[in-house]
Amino acid sequence: MFEIQFTPIIIALLCGVCVCFFYLLLGFRHYISSVGRAASADNTAQETDDTQLPGVSVIVCAEDDARNLETLLPAILDQDYPAPFEVIVVNDGALPSTKEVIARLEERYSNLYMTFTPLESRSLSRRKLALTLGIKAARHEVVVLTTGNTRILSDKWLRLMARHFGQGKEVVIGYAAPVAAIDPDSEEAVKEPWKRLHAFDTVRTAVEYLSWGLAGRPYRATCHNLAYRRSVFFRNKGFSRTLHLKYGDDDMFVNEVANGANTVVEISQGAIVEVPEMQPQPAHKVSKLRYGYTAGKLRTWSRVFFGSCSLAWWIFTGCCIGLALVGLPSLVPLIAASVLYLSLTLILAFAWRSTSRALHSRSLLITVPWFMTFEPIYNLWYRIKGFIKRGSNLSWS
Repeated sequence: MFEIQFTPIIIALLCGVCVCFFYLLLGFRHYISSVGRAASADNTAQETDDTQLPGVSVIVCAEDDARNLETLLPAILDQDYPAPFEVIVVNDGALPSTKEVIARLEERYSNLYMTFTPLESRSLSRRKLALTLGIKAARHEVVVLTTGNTRILSDKWLRLMARHFGQGKEVVIGYAAPVAAIDPDSEEAVKEPWKRLHAFDTVRTAVEYLSWGLAGRPYRATCHNLAYRRSVFFRNKGFSRTLHLKYGDDDMFVNEVANGANTVVEISQGAIVEVPEMQPQPAHKVSKLRYGYTAGKLRTWSRVFFGSCSLAWWIFTGCCIGLALVGLPSLVPLIAASVLYLSLTLILAFAWRSTSRALHSRSLLITVPWFMTFEPIYNLWYRIKGFIKRGSNLSWS
Protein backbone atom coordinates (compact mmCIF):
# COMPACT_ATOMS: atom_id res chain seq x y z
CA MET A 1 0.00 0.00 0.00
CA PHE A 2 2.89 2.35 0.75
CA GLU A 3 5.23 0.96 -1.86
CA ILE A 4 5.62 2.72 -5.17
CA GLN A 5 7.14 1.91 -8.52
CA PHE A 6 8.27 4.96 -10.45
CA THR A 7 6.96 4.30 -13.93
CA PRO A 8 7.52 6.82 -16.76
CA ILE A 9 3.94 8.07 -16.51
CA ILE A 10 4.19 8.63 -12.74
CA ILE A 11 7.48 10.50 -13.22
CA ALA A 12 5.93 12.65 -15.96
CA LEU A 13 2.87 13.45 -13.84
CA LEU A 14 5.03 14.24 -10.81
CA CYS A 15 7.20 16.57 -12.89
CA GLY A 16 4.10 18.32 -14.21
CA VAL A 17 2.79 18.80 -10.68
CA CYS A 18 6.08 20.20 -9.40
CA VAL A 19 6.70 22.55 -12.33
CA CYS A 20 3.18 24.02 -12.14
CA PHE A 21 3.37 24.20 -8.33
CA PHE A 22 6.46 26.42 -8.38
CA TYR A 23 5.27 28.42 -11.41
CA LEU A 24 2.05 29.36 -9.62
CA LEU A 25 3.75 29.81 -6.25
CA LEU A 26 6.55 32.05 -7.47
CA GLY A 27 4.64 33.76 -10.28
CA PHE A 28 0.90 34.03 -9.76
CA ARG A 29 1.03 34.32 -5.97
CA HIS A 30 3.74 36.97 -6.21
CA TYR A 31 1.58 39.24 -8.36
CA ILE A 32 -1.51 38.71 -6.18
CA SER A 33 0.43 39.55 -3.04
CA SER A 34 2.15 42.58 -4.60
CA VAL A 35 -1.23 44.26 -5.09
CA GLY A 36 -2.37 43.36 -1.58
CA ARG A 37 0.80 44.80 -0.04
CA ALA A 38 0.57 48.01 -2.05
CA ALA A 39 -3.13 48.49 -1.26
CA SER A 40 -2.59 47.86 2.45
CA ALA A 41 0.32 50.26 2.67
CA ASP A 42 -0.01 53.02 5.23
CA ASN A 43 2.20 55.47 3.34
CA THR A 44 0.10 58.50 4.22
CA ALA A 45 0.49 61.96 2.77
CA GLN A 46 2.35 63.32 5.80
CA GLU A 47 5.52 62.03 4.16
CA THR A 48 5.03 64.47 1.27
CA ASP A 49 6.67 67.88 1.21
CA ASP A 50 3.76 70.30 0.76
CA THR A 51 5.89 72.60 -1.38
CA GLN A 52 6.18 69.85 -4.01
CA LEU A 53 2.43 69.41 -4.42
CA PRO A 54 1.29 70.85 -7.78
CA GLY A 55 -1.83 72.82 -8.58
CA VAL A 56 -4.56 70.37 -9.55
CA SER A 57 -7.74 70.44 -11.62
CA VAL A 58 -10.17 67.70 -10.59
CA ILE A 59 -12.48 66.80 -13.47
CA VAL A 60 -15.73 65.06 -12.56
CA CYS A 61 -17.66 63.54 -15.46
CA ALA A 62 -21.29 63.47 -14.33
CA GLU A 63 -24.24 61.85 -16.03
CA ASP A 64 -27.51 61.96 -14.09
CA ASP A 65 -25.56 61.80 -10.81
CA ALA A 66 -27.14 64.79 -9.04
CA ARG A 67 -27.93 62.90 -5.82
CA ASN A 68 -24.41 61.53 -5.45
CA LEU A 69 -22.83 64.89 -6.33
CA GLU A 70 -24.39 66.35 -3.18
CA THR A 71 -21.86 64.34 -1.12
CA LEU A 72 -19.11 63.72 -3.67
CA LEU A 73 -18.29 67.35 -4.44
CA PRO A 74 -17.94 68.50 -0.80
CA ALA A 75 -15.75 65.42 -0.19
CA ILE A 76 -13.43 66.64 -2.96
CA LEU A 77 -13.63 70.36 -2.24
CA ASP A 78 -12.88 69.82 1.48
CA GLN A 79 -9.76 67.75 0.78
CA ASP A 80 -6.67 68.32 2.91
CA TYR A 81 -4.69 69.76 0.03
CA PRO A 82 -2.48 72.83 0.64
CA ALA A 83 -1.79 73.67 -3.00
CA PRO A 84 -4.32 75.47 -5.25
CA PHE A 85 -6.92 73.21 -6.83
CA GLU A 86 -10.22 73.48 -8.63
CA VAL A 87 -13.09 71.12 -9.39
CA ILE A 88 -14.66 71.11 -12.85
CA VAL A 89 -17.91 69.18 -13.26
CA VAL A 90 -18.66 68.20 -16.85
CA ASN A 91 -22.45 67.94 -16.96
CA ASP A 92 -23.12 65.38 -19.70
CA GLY A 93 -26.28 66.51 -21.47
CA ALA A 94 -26.61 69.69 -19.36
CA LEU A 95 -29.13 68.03 -17.02
CA PRO A 96 -31.10 70.56 -14.92
CA SER A 97 -30.78 68.44 -11.75
CA THR A 98 -26.98 68.60 -11.94
CA LYS A 99 -27.09 72.34 -12.62
CA GLU A 100 -29.14 72.87 -9.46
CA VAL A 101 -26.64 70.96 -7.31
CA ILE A 102 -23.69 72.90 -8.74
CA ALA A 103 -25.48 76.23 -8.31
CA ARG A 104 -26.06 75.56 -4.61
CA LEU A 105 -22.50 74.42 -3.99
CA GLU A 106 -20.96 77.32 -5.92
CA GLU A 107 -22.23 79.61 -3.18
CA ARG A 108 -19.98 77.77 -0.71
CA TYR A 109 -16.98 76.99 -2.91
CA SER A 110 -15.31 79.53 -5.16
CA ASN A 111 -13.15 76.89 -6.87
CA LEU A 112 -16.10 74.87 -8.23
CA TYR A 113 -16.96 75.22 -11.91
CA MET A 114 -19.21 73.53 -14.44
CA THR A 115 -19.20 72.93 -18.16
CA PHE A 116 -21.38 70.60 -20.20
CA THR A 117 -21.55 68.41 -23.28
CA PRO A 118 -24.40 69.12 -25.70
CA LEU A 119 -27.12 66.51 -25.54
CA GLU A 120 -27.41 66.45 -29.33
CA SER A 121 -23.80 65.34 -29.86
CA ARG A 122 -23.70 62.20 -31.99
CA SER A 123 -21.19 59.82 -33.63
CA LEU A 124 -18.62 60.15 -30.88
CA SER A 125 -17.77 58.94 -27.42
CA ARG A 126 -19.57 61.23 -25.01
CA ARG A 127 -17.10 60.52 -22.24
CA LYS A 128 -14.12 61.32 -24.48
CA LEU A 129 -15.82 64.58 -25.41
CA ALA A 130 -16.55 65.35 -21.75
CA LEU A 131 -12.94 64.71 -20.73
CA THR A 132 -11.58 66.78 -23.60
CA LEU A 133 -13.79 69.73 -22.64
CA GLY A 134 -12.82 69.40 -18.98
CA ILE A 135 -9.10 69.15 -19.68
CA LYS A 136 -9.19 72.16 -22.01
CA ALA A 137 -11.01 74.15 -19.35
CA ALA A 138 -8.54 73.16 -16.62
CA ARG A 139 -6.29 75.91 -15.26
CA HIS A 140 -3.66 73.64 -13.74
CA GLU A 141 -1.15 71.31 -15.35
CA VAL A 142 -2.18 68.22 -13.36
CA VAL A 143 -5.67 66.82 -13.88
CA VAL A 144 -7.25 64.20 -11.63
CA LEU A 145 -10.17 62.38 -13.23
CA THR A 146 -13.16 60.79 -11.56
CA THR A 147 -16.88 60.31 -12.21
CA GLY A 148 -20.07 61.57 -10.66
CA ASN A 149 -21.00 58.19 -9.22
CA THR A 150 -17.88 57.64 -7.10
CA ARG A 151 -17.42 57.94 -3.35
CA ILE A 152 -14.29 59.56 -1.85
CA LEU A 153 -13.29 57.81 1.38
CA SER A 154 -10.39 59.93 2.64
CA ASP A 155 -9.56 63.63 2.83
CA LYS A 156 -6.02 62.65 1.79
CA TRP A 157 -7.14 61.21 -1.55
CA LEU A 158 -6.11 64.19 -3.64
CA ARG A 159 -2.80 64.58 -1.85
CA LEU A 160 -1.95 60.91 -2.35
CA MET A 161 -2.83 60.98 -6.05
CA ALA A 162 -0.97 64.25 -6.73
CA ARG A 163 2.17 63.79 -4.65
CA HIS A 164 3.94 61.75 -7.35
CA PHE A 165 3.94 64.63 -9.83
CA GLY A 166 6.46 66.44 -7.66
CA GLN A 167 8.75 63.46 -8.27
CA GLY A 168 8.60 63.84 -12.03
CA LYS A 169 5.83 61.38 -12.83
CA GLU A 170 3.34 62.09 -15.62
CA VAL A 171 0.65 59.45 -14.99
CA VAL A 172 -0.79 58.16 -11.70
CA ILE A 173 -3.01 55.08 -11.79
CA GLY A 174 -5.48 54.73 -8.95
CA TYR A 175 -8.12 52.13 -8.13
CA ALA A 176 -11.89 52.27 -7.75
CA ALA A 177 -13.65 49.44 -5.91
CA PRO A 178 -17.17 48.56 -7.05
CA VAL A 179 -19.40 48.09 -3.99
CA ALA A 180 -23.07 47.58 -3.21
CA ALA A 181 -24.81 50.95 -3.04
CA ILE A 182 -26.68 52.41 -0.10
CA ASP A 183 -30.41 52.84 -0.51
CA PRO A 184 -30.84 56.64 -0.12
CA ASP A 185 -34.30 56.18 1.40
CA SER A 186 -33.49 53.54 4.02
CA GLU A 187 -29.71 54.21 4.35
CA GLU A 188 -29.09 50.48 4.18
CA ALA A 189 -27.05 48.45 1.75
CA VAL A 190 -29.02 47.09 -1.18
CA LYS A 191 -30.23 43.53 -0.77
CA GLU A 192 -28.40 42.42 -3.91
CA PRO A 193 -24.77 41.85 -2.86
CA TRP A 194 -21.90 41.20 -5.21
CA LYS A 195 -21.88 37.59 -6.32
CA ARG A 196 -18.79 35.65 -5.34
CA LEU A 197 -17.90 34.99 -8.97
CA HIS A 198 -18.22 38.67 -9.87
CA ALA A 199 -16.16 39.66 -6.84
CA PHE A 200 -13.47 37.17 -7.85
CA ASP A 201 -13.50 38.38 -11.46
CA THR A 202 -13.25 42.03 -10.37
CA VAL A 203 -10.23 41.35 -8.19
CA ARG A 204 -8.65 39.13 -10.86
CA THR A 205 -8.93 41.96 -13.39
CA ALA A 206 -7.54 44.45 -10.89
CA VAL A 207 -4.63 42.16 -10.01
CA GLU A 208 -3.71 41.88 -13.67
CA TYR A 209 -3.35 45.56 -14.47
CA LEU A 210 -2.33 46.84 -11.03
CA SER A 211 0.39 44.23 -10.50
CA TRP A 212 1.69 44.85 -14.00
CA GLY A 213 1.80 48.57 -13.27
CA LEU A 214 3.54 48.00 -9.93
CA ALA A 215 6.12 45.92 -11.81
CA GLY A 216 6.84 48.88 -14.11
CA ARG A 217 4.71 47.78 -17.08
CA PRO A 218 1.52 49.89 -16.87
CA TYR A 219 -1.02 49.38 -19.62
CA ARG A 220 -4.51 50.34 -18.37
CA ALA A 221 -6.38 52.24 -15.66
CA THR A 222 -9.84 53.08 -14.39
CA CYS A 223 -11.84 56.14 -15.39
CA HIS A 224 -12.98 56.60 -11.77
CA ASN A 225 -9.52 57.31 -10.35
CA LEU A 226 -6.77 58.47 -12.67
CA ALA A 227 -4.42 61.45 -12.93
CA TYR A 228 -2.02 62.77 -15.55
CA ARG A 229 -0.47 65.95 -16.87
CA ARG A 230 -2.33 68.05 -19.43
CA SER A 231 0.87 68.22 -21.48
CA VAL A 232 0.76 64.43 -21.85
CA PHE A 233 -2.82 64.63 -23.07
CA PHE A 234 -2.09 67.29 -25.68
CA ARG A 235 1.21 65.70 -26.72
CA ASN A 236 -0.72 62.52 -27.48
CA LYS A 237 -3.34 64.59 -29.37
CA GLY A 238 -5.95 63.58 -26.84
CA PHE A 239 -8.09 60.61 -27.84
CA SER A 240 -7.57 61.14 -31.58
CA ARG A 241 -6.39 57.56 -32.16
CA THR A 242 -9.41 55.97 -30.52
CA LEU A 243 -12.29 58.24 -31.50
CA HIS A 244 -13.94 55.31 -33.28
CA LEU A 245 -14.33 53.56 -29.90
CA LYS A 246 -17.20 54.56 -27.64
CA TYR A 247 -15.31 53.43 -24.53
CA GLY A 248 -11.66 52.85 -23.63
CA ASP A 249 -10.81 56.47 -22.84
CA ASP A 250 -8.94 55.24 -19.77
CA ASP A 251 -7.50 51.95 -21.07
CA MET A 252 -6.49 52.98 -24.56
CA PHE A 253 -5.11 56.38 -23.54
CA VAL A 254 -2.99 54.98 -20.70
CA ASN A 255 -1.80 52.19 -22.99
CA GLU A 256 -0.56 54.84 -25.42
CA VAL A 257 1.22 57.18 -22.97
CA ALA A 258 2.24 55.17 -19.89
CA ASN A 259 5.58 53.44 -19.31
CA GLY A 260 7.66 52.31 -16.37
CA ALA A 261 9.53 55.62 -16.14
CA ASN A 262 6.67 58.14 -16.26
CA THR A 263 3.91 56.20 -14.46
CA VAL A 264 3.25 55.12 -10.88
CA VAL A 265 0.45 53.09 -9.27
CA GLU A 266 -1.11 54.65 -6.16
CA ILE A 267 -3.43 52.22 -4.34
CA SER A 268 -2.76 52.88 -0.69
CA GLN A 269 -5.95 52.82 1.38
CA GLY A 270 -6.46 56.58 1.39
CA ALA A 271 -6.19 56.74 -2.41
CA ILE A 272 -8.81 54.07 -3.17
CA VAL A 273 -12.29 55.30 -4.08
CA GLU A 274 -15.52 53.32 -4.27
CA VAL A 275 -18.16 53.09 -6.98
CA PRO A 276 -21.55 52.23 -5.42
CA GLU A 277 -23.84 50.15 -7.61
CA MET A 278 -27.57 49.79 -6.98
CA GLN A 279 -27.64 46.80 -9.35
CA PRO A 280 -24.24 45.12 -8.99
CA GLN A 281 -24.85 42.15 -11.30
CA PRO A 282 -25.97 44.08 -14.43
CA ALA A 283 -23.27 46.69 -13.77
CA HIS A 284 -20.58 44.01 -13.67
CA LYS A 285 -21.79 42.45 -16.92
CA VAL A 286 -21.84 45.79 -18.74
CA SER A 287 -18.37 46.67 -17.44
CA LYS A 288 -16.95 43.30 -18.45
CA LEU A 289 -18.33 43.56 -21.96
CA ARG A 290 -16.95 47.09 -22.39
CA TYR A 291 -13.50 46.37 -21.02
CA GLY A 292 -13.37 43.01 -22.73
CA TYR A 293 -13.69 44.70 -26.12
CA THR A 294 -10.85 47.14 -25.57
CA ALA A 295 -8.64 44.60 -23.73
CA GLY A 296 -7.79 42.86 -26.99
CA LYS A 297 -6.49 46.14 -28.42
CA LEU A 298 -4.06 46.89 -25.58
CA ARG A 299 -0.32 46.39 -25.99
CA THR A 300 0.67 44.17 -23.06
CA TRP A 301 1.99 40.73 -22.19
CA SER A 302 -0.08 40.52 -19.04
CA ARG A 303 -2.86 38.56 -20.71
CA VAL A 304 -0.33 36.02 -21.90
CA PHE A 305 1.19 35.62 -18.45
CA PHE A 306 -2.06 35.38 -16.53
CA GLY A 307 -3.48 33.12 -19.21
CA SER A 308 -0.47 30.86 -18.70
CA CYS A 309 -1.24 30.86 -14.97
CA SER A 310 -4.76 29.63 -15.69
CA LEU A 311 -3.32 26.95 -17.94
CA ALA A 312 -0.78 25.98 -15.27
CA TRP A 313 -3.61 25.64 -12.73
CA TRP A 314 -5.52 23.33 -15.06
CA ILE A 315 -2.39 21.25 -15.71
CA PHE A 316 -1.57 21.17 -12.00
CA THR A 317 -5.07 20.00 -11.07
CA GLY A 318 -5.15 17.42 -13.86
CA CYS A 319 -1.71 16.06 -12.99
CA CYS A 320 -2.64 15.79 -9.30
CA ILE A 321 -5.75 13.79 -10.15
CA GLY A 322 -3.84 11.65 -12.66
CA LEU A 323 -1.00 11.00 -10.20
CA ALA A 324 -3.46 9.88 -7.50
CA LEU A 325 -5.28 7.50 -9.87
CA VAL A 326 -2.32 6.06 -11.77
CA GLY A 327 -0.42 5.37 -8.54
CA LEU A 328 -3.13 3.10 -7.11
CA PRO A 329 -3.14 0.76 -5.28
CA SER A 330 -0.16 2.54 -3.69
CA LEU A 331 -1.24 5.48 -1.49
CA VAL A 332 2.06 7.33 -1.77
CA PRO A 333 1.18 9.18 -5.03
CA LEU A 334 -2.28 9.98 -3.64
CA ILE A 335 -0.81 11.43 -0.45
CA ALA A 336 1.87 13.38 -2.33
CA ALA A 337 -0.66 14.82 -4.79
CA SER A 338 -3.07 15.71 -1.98
CA VAL A 339 -0.40 17.48 0.08
CA LEU A 340 0.85 19.51 -2.89
CA TYR A 341 -2.66 20.40 -4.04
CA LEU A 342 -3.86 21.45 -0.59
CA SER A 343 -0.67 23.39 0.11
CA LEU A 344 -0.85 25.42 -3.09
CA THR A 345 -4.61 25.91 -2.76
CA LEU A 346 -4.31 27.31 0.75
CA ILE A 347 -1.37 29.57 -0.13
CA LEU A 348 -3.20 31.06 -3.13
CA ALA A 349 -6.54 31.29 -1.32
CA PHE A 350 -5.11 33.20 1.65
CA ALA A 351 -3.14 35.50 -0.66
CA TRP A 352 -6.32 36.15 -2.61
CA ARG A 353 -8.33 36.81 0.53
CA SER A 354 -5.81 39.34 1.80
CA THR A 355 -5.75 41.19 -1.54
CA SER A 356 -9.54 41.13 -1.86
CA ARG A 357 -9.93 42.75 1.54
CA ALA A 358 -7.33 45.40 0.73
CA LEU A 359 -9.24 46.21 -2.49
CA HIS A 360 -12.56 46.53 -0.61
CA SER A 361 -13.95 43.43 -2.28
CA ARG A 362 -15.84 40.45 -0.94
CA SER A 363 -13.55 38.09 0.99
CA LEU A 364 -13.19 34.68 -0.62
CA LEU A 365 -11.37 31.58 0.58
CA ILE A 366 -12.66 28.07 -0.10
CA THR A 367 -14.26 29.09 -3.42
CA VAL A 368 -11.03 30.49 -4.89
CA PRO A 369 -9.80 27.16 -6.39
CA TRP A 370 -13.14 26.60 -8.11
CA PHE A 371 -13.21 30.12 -9.55
CA MET A 372 -9.61 29.79 -10.73
CA THR A 373 -10.68 26.68 -12.63
CA PHE A 374 -13.84 28.23 -14.04
CA GLU A 375 -12.43 31.68 -14.90
CA PRO A 376 -11.10 30.84 -18.42
CA ILE A 377 -14.50 29.45 -19.43
CA TYR A 378 -16.22 32.51 -17.95
CA ASN A 379 -13.93 34.85 -19.88
CA LEU A 380 -14.42 32.89 -23.11
CA TRP A 381 -18.18 33.22 -22.74
CA TYR A 382 -17.89 37.01 -22.43
CA ARG A 383 -15.50 37.19 -25.38
CA ILE A 384 -18.12 35.46 -27.51
CA LYS A 385 -20.84 37.83 -26.25
CA GLY A 386 -18.54 40.79 -26.80
CA PHE A 387 -17.83 39.71 -30.37
CA ILE A 388 -21.54 39.42 -31.10
CA LYS A 389 -22.24 42.87 -29.60
CA ARG A 390 -19.06 44.51 -30.84
CA GLY A 391 -21.02 47.18 -32.74
CA SER A 392 -22.22 48.71 -29.47
CA ASN A 393 -18.61 49.62 -28.62
CA LEU A 394 -18.13 51.75 -31.72
CA SER A 395 -18.86 55.46 -31.94
CA TRP A 396 -19.39 55.35 -35.69
CA SER A 397 -21.70 52.52 -36.60
